[in-house]
This record gives sequence, structure tokens and C-alpha cells, in this order.
Amino acid sequence: MKKYRFEYFASCSMGLEELLSQEILALGAKTTKTVRGGVQFEAFHEVALKVILYSRLASRVFKYLFTFEVINEKDYYLEATNIKWKSLMDVNQTFRLTTIFGDLPGEREDFRNSQFANLKLKDAIVDWFRHHEGNRPSVGREFPDIAFLARIDRGDEKPYQVTLMYDLCGDPLNQRGYRLAKTEAPVKENVAAGILKMINWNPAEEGLTDAMCGSGTFTIEAALMAANIPPSYLKVERYLKNSQFKMWTFLNYPWFTQDKFLWDNFNKLLAEVTEATEKGLEFLRTKKGFIVGNDISEMALISARENVKKAKLEGIIELTKRDALELYPPTSKSVFLCNPPYGERLEHGEEEKLKALYKGLGDHWKHAFKGHRAALFTGNLEMLKVVGLKTSKRHILFNGDIECRLAEYSLY
Repeated sequence: MKKYRFEYFASCSMGLEELLSQEILALGAKTTKTVRGGVQFEAFHEVALKVILYSRLASRVFKYLFTFEVINEKDYYLEATNIKWKSLMDVNQTFRLTTIFGDLPGEREDFRNSQFANLKLKDAIVDWFRHHEGNRPSVGREFPDIAFLARIDRGDEKPYQVTLMYDLCGDPLNQRGYRLAKTEAPVKENVAAGILKMINWNPAEEGLTDAMCGSGTFTIEAALMAANIPPSYLKVERYLKNSQFKMWTFLNYPWFTQDKFLWDNFNKLLAEVTEATEKGLEFLRTKKGFIVGNDISEMALISARENVKKAKLEGIIELTKRDALELYPPTSKSVFLCNPPYGERLEHGEEEKLKALYKGLGDHWKHAFKGHRAALFTGNLEMLKVVGLKTSKRHILFNGDIECRLAEYSLY
């Protein structure tokens, strides 16, 4: 059994792995390795906390704990009872387990059901505490004190390899805390931030128009990026007001609570986030009107206004109600960003309307946005052909389970 010390894994939406790797290295990691759906990295513990507070692209951050190989599910239970669980949690703390299968043989007798594997690990934890402590911890499904992730892959010397990790976050990091109201099929916050990075939006030189802003996610993420406001700023504010709100599960872990150096570093990071937020908001108040969110739906704008207010960006992000084909650049140099409907469930006659929308966008850009840039994010790959413009770049990116394309256009 191998015990890890400084290794971590940050998950993300597929397509963002390389950008996340660059971000984590910039935050101080020693090494990174991109894999499907995330980045493995080696870093001191305080850097891992910094990734949790500062990463715009990560969904979650996990700390590797142990890895071991097993023959079957019975062997899995026995190996798991060799772990000193008291070093990972207290008997009075609630815990949650999640088991995922990675690269496993297609034909296998064991590990065919992740829920059964989960149950085996739960039994091992409970039985260890009963034997050593005379009591057992409880499972907490909604708001557990401790969250573990077990990943099972094919092994080297034995058929299966198990990797046990701490989930350091609890709630996903893309849930920043400002999205009170949602619209249909919203883009995740970290995906929106990733798109802005992919198109190399430069807030120092370019304005931004989100033509179909929905609940305002792109505009809010753009403002935070422009002002270097850490994405955790609302969670940090809430935690500092009342530390009873455990905004991240790592706050409950012996790994963190018993390390004074880590506690001191965490408090320094909280002060840095607070300072950066104050400076960023002050900067944005002097630079109004360069980020515009627009939607033709009043219901969408109501959601956007609520979210912009919660994000403390009221009066900074301009929200308008117009047809997307009636918009013009807000600044001398700008990016027209659009996440139009995908048309997943088209009724009779609606496909022609969707084609007209996509073609209309291309025609409008040619006339109204010459000298600017445009970017279109869609899960309808066929509709990209209807736009009628040559793309300068294309990226594959997932929004949830939907495979999407991010198409960039240079408008001359």
C-alpha cells in the first residue's frame, strides 16, 4: 500500500485540461500531468489550498491518500481495513463515499457495480472504527464532514488498483455563490471562464458583449477576470463573517486542522482574497460599460440582474434587452460572444427558425462588427455550418454531458 503526501488531482470539464494545467503551474505547483477530465499535480499543501481559492477552471480538488492493488471485492474490503482510518477522520464525524470506475477490463467477475464497491468500502471503515474505537461513524449524504472518492482501475501486479482520495471541496468550485437564479441549460461558471481564456479575451484592450446572456454567467466571469477577483470571493466573505459555515470540506479534515502551518497559510490566503476583491471592485467602478449582457427575454434578464447584484457587480455590468441582431460594439475593439439555443428538442418548423438565427448572427457580424472578433459556443454542430463565416479557430469543449464547439471568428 502506497501512502501519498503531496499529490493532488483537480477535475474540470473536458476540453479545459491544458488551460487548467497552466493555471495550476502559475499558482505554484511543482509538476502537472493532464489526463482526461482533469490534472494531476504535485505541490505543497498550501498551494493546493491556493488552487481551491484561485482556480477559475477547476471543478473540484482531491488529495491522494492511498493506493493499493486487490484481487477481488473481498480482498478490497480486507485491504481497506488495514488503513488507519482515525488519521483521516474522527468517529464522531459523518462521511460520504463516492466510487468511480476508471480503466477496467470489459470482461470481469468483480467490480461490476460501483454501488456494491462503495458498500464494501463503507463496511471496511465502519468495521475498523467498531474494532478500534468501540463505536462507528455515520454516513452523511447531504452535508458530510468528510468526503472520500475511491477510483478503481486495472492494476499492474493484481487485477485491480484502488486509489483513495479526499474531496477537499464539498460543493463544486464552479458554484461560486452568485448564481441565485438560473435559466434553462446554463453554462457552468468554470466553463464560461474557460471559454473566455480560450478566446484570449483581453479586457485591457477589448470590450465584451454577451448577446444572449441568460443568467449572466459569462459577463460575471468576465468582470471577475478583468479585475483579478478570485472566484472564491463570495465564499471567503461568508466564511469570514461566520466560520460556522464550512465552505470547503477540508476545514473538517485532520490533515488540515492538525497542521498549524497550514492553518496560518490558509488565513493569509483569506486575507489576500479579501484584499484582491476590494481592489478589483474598486477598479471595476472606474471602468463601466465595457461588459454588456443582452437578452431578448425579460425572464432571463431578471435572473441576470439578481445574479449580477449578488456578485456585487451591479452598475458595472450593463444589461440590455434587444434582439441579438441589433447589437453594436460597446467599445472601439470588442468581442461579440454568443451561446445561442442548441435546439435539442425541436418541434415542427423550429429548425428553420434556428437556422435563420445562426445565419443572422453571421450576417450581422459581417456588417456591424467589422474589425472586431466574435465567438460562438454551441452544442449543435450542424448549425455552425449555417453561420456562413470561416472560423479562425475551433475548440472541443463539454458543457456537462453535451459535446460542444467553441468557434472563433476574426471579422474583417
